[in-house]
Amino acid sequence: MSLFLFVTAIILLIAGHMVKAGRQKLFADFYEDVKPVVFNEGLAAGYLVNLVVPFRLGDLLRAFIVGRRMRNGFSFAFATVVVDRILDVVVVGFIYLALYIVSPSVGFDTGRSAFFYMLLSLVALILIAAVTFARRGVKKVIRFFTGIFNEKIELTLMFFFWSIITAFRDMAVKMAKRRLALYTLIMWGLYIASYYVISLVLRGMGGDASLMYVFSYLFSSSSIDKGTLTGGYIDTVMVAYLAISAGLLLVISIVFDIAVRKKRGTAAGDDAVADTCENSGDEVTEKTLMLLPQVHEADRRTFLENYFEADRTSYVRGYLEANNDIQIISDYSAGSNATTLLAIKDGRTIFRKYVVGSDADKLHDQVEWIRRYGEQLPLPEILEEKKEEGMTLYDMPAVTGGMGFFEYIHTNPVDQSLGILKKVCEKLEQGLYGVSGMQEAENGVSVEDSAEKTGDTESGRSSRSDSAGAGITAVDIYIEEKVLKNIKLIEENHRLSELLKYEEVVINGRRVKGFPELKRQMSRESLKEVFASDVESPIHGDVTVENIVTVPVSDRYPDGYYLIDPNTGNILDSRYIDIAKILQSLHGGYEFLMRTERCRVSGNEIQFMSGMSKAYRDLYRGYRAYLESRYDEKAMRSIRYHEMVNWLRLMPYKLEKNPQTAAVFLAGLLLTAEDII
Repeated sequence: MSLFLFVTAIILLIAGHMVKAGRQKLFADFYEDVKPVVFNEGLAAGYLVNLVVPFRLGDLLRAFIVGRRMRNGFSFAFATVVVDRILDVVVVGFIYLALYIVSPSVGFDTGRSAFFYMLLSLVALILIAAVTFARRGVKKVIRFFTGIFNEKIELTLMFFFWSIITAFRDMAVKMAKRRLALYTLIMWGLYIASYYVISLVLRGMGGDASLMYVFSYLFSSSSIDKGTLTGGYIDTVMVAYLAISAGLLLVISIVFDIAVRKKRGTAAGDDAVADTCENSGDEVTEKTLMLLPQVHEADRRTFLENYFEADRTSYVRGYLEANNDIQIISDYSAGSNATTLLAIKDGRTIFRKYVVGSDADKLHDQVEWIRRYGEQLPLPEILEEKKEEGMTLYDMPAVTGGMGFFEYIHTNPVDQSLGILKKVCEKLEQGLYGVSGMQEAENGVSVEDSAEKTGDTESGRSSRSDSAGAGITAVDIYIEEKVLKNIKLIEENHRLSELLKYEEVVINGRRVKGFPELKRQMSRESLKEVFASDVESPIHGDVTVENIVTVPVSDRYPDGYYLIDPNTGNILDSRYIDIAKILQSLHGGYEFLMRTERCRVSGNEIQFMSGMSKAYRDLYRGYRAYLESRYDEKAMRSIRYHEMVNWLRLMPYKLEKNPQTAAVFLAGLLLTAEDII
């Protein structure tokens, strides 16, 4: 009889544990779909540890086991454990209060435990309210605490507190309250039934144990700082009861988990080809919302610092809205304020591009440009656009077989790469620059004459006399904004001040003219003469190697490529800027410099690992020969000077975002100028 009751008590306790694990899954469900067996495994392992360690430290193992199977990680898993424990504290507190009111002498330590749990519940609820609806004061305290540590620990702690705050807030707002109450009621009903049955077992073995005595044994305030293994006759039975229940649940969970994984692995093996093509499968189609979706550490740090240091609600909301509905595969972001991610959404592989902050409107303009010229040029399809306060994003399909042009250059013969570039230039000329623009160029019509004749104001191509005074042209403003102001910004940067004073600079052993000579050659008067014959028209504005994507030939992309990331913010819409952007890549090695992480500056010497490939050098020679066959000397001079201006335009961004490698891009500017001036 006692054995039957003992087994019954264990079965009821295991059932209660499974409902408890299911309740924890409720907390996680609105973020990601984790299998129930994971929560069972974590709960069982945590309870086994709690048998021998005090202060319920087994809950850390519980959070670790669950967190390693979550994309949101340990912090979020720990938040679900904390909420689960707080709910238990509240329930136990009310049970103790009821016991004390009915019969103060029931069990042991009843009055003190009732007071302890009710006080703990109150403190917990106050802390949750403070964290869940964290105001500036709470955030500043957290920020001060995290700032004590080094950068790596600081970022980890900020992410941890962010996860706790976000998880608590979303649980409080989004939780299905009735379902939560039902799970809690069933769980505690099973627990109480199990405790009652084990009390019968103890009494049948000669002990004097009631249900309330068992309850006090498990939850009294005096047991918090101890493990369950405290010795004695009653402890042996109770430890067996608790250990066997947790152990069986752990074994069942592990065996079931292995079986499911094995079955899934077999299915995945049978359907490997289909899964590869369709991007399908359990892991892909699971719902996942990321607490903090940024891939780059710097991106995460920027967000977290803004969250804890400033009251920027729209900024925070924008970052979270940008990526919480996708699974991120990798980051393809380049040298701009935009983030570009390869991701999976609803089982489909996409590229998502987003901007949060002051450049959000500019990204929206980019979407409009792509839609406007989608019939004339090979451009990506816009699957979805979302524009909210302080944030813009859009999705593009990841074309099967697509390859960045940088990779294409290094895996195909140079003639094929040159063929792609020729198609790019010809398509831009035919589909974007327009027949009228070509005729103006052939007739020698200058940008000033063209602008004044057409009165075109779409991209700022009028004479600007309304804002800058009579006779001020697009060229004048372009020189002022993109050349002279950037030269001044470079000169004001303390990191480069020493380098800028030298008339000659040695870059990786090559002696070139220094910044003073560049500044002399980039004077307003000389540049006005160089750019005087430029012809304006709609342009892409950023035709670098990284913005060309090669794809298999198809009806949509008959030339085997498409262009991404147009720059709509040009003051001077000269087609020569597009041509010069390609030169910036092939001649200056822009993509290789972007991969440079370290440089050393000593006096007038700049040293860094220069990885320009032979494929780039060969393609540059072919592309330059192609340009010289199509443009006269005056046009080529303008193109080459636009190439230098492109480097100047890049410098302020690099000085702000990557100051430690700013000298590398200064070197790119000076090396380019050495071959042109």
